[in-house]
Amino acid sequence: MELRFRLILLTLVGLIAVAVWTFPSWRGYFRQRGENDAFPGLEIDLQDDFLALPPAVREALLDLSERSPEMAMEMVLVNIAGGELAPVDESAEAAVKEARALASGEFKEINALFWGAGRATIYELPDSRRILRFEDFVSAPGRNARVYLARDPQPLSALQLEGVSLDLGRLKGNEGDQNYFLPDDHDLSVYQSAVVFCVQFNTTITVARLR
Repeated sequence: MELRFRLILLTLVGLIAVAVWTFPSWRGYFRQRGENDAFPGLEIDLQDDFLALPPAVREALLDLSERSPEMAMEMVLVNIAGGELAPVDESAEAAVKEARALASGEFKEINALFWGAGRATIYELPDSRRILRFEDFVSAPGRNARVYLARDPQPLSALQLEGVSLDLGRLKGNEGDQNYFLPDDHDLSVYQSAVVFCVQFNTTITVARLR
């Protein structure tokens, strides 16, 4: 009986130790948040802007602030600042009407903070030039976002892009149709996705699988 009691006691001590060690990862399940919870450390003048964000975004940012306060604060400021409308390229717009689609795919949501919608298509123009075109495009805001063609069908990190992707330059805007001219005589068949990558946060904002 005494041995059994000791075993039970040791088991309870072990469970308590595990619970204490993993507390940051599970405490959120017991946290009660209200609709008007302020973001910790954010200036008072900006709290209303934070509360105006979609509930899922606010919740994700509050969760992130418990793991990485500095990154969360930067992301709050990015989301509050809002998006950037892409400039209209009238010459490309006219050429696309007679272009031939080579591959296309829909942008997807990764999570509440990193998402996109719309369509990415590789077109061959009448003059044989090729472009990557975003249509009906909108995505989560991000500073220093860049556009890539990637060999990985769903790259989520810089490591998955490094050395095997084609950098097409800075994202022209996180809203609106936009075009990115592709290098001549370049084999595009090796690329499986169009990617919008945020350099600031070292993560993919959204990706479209090209087929």
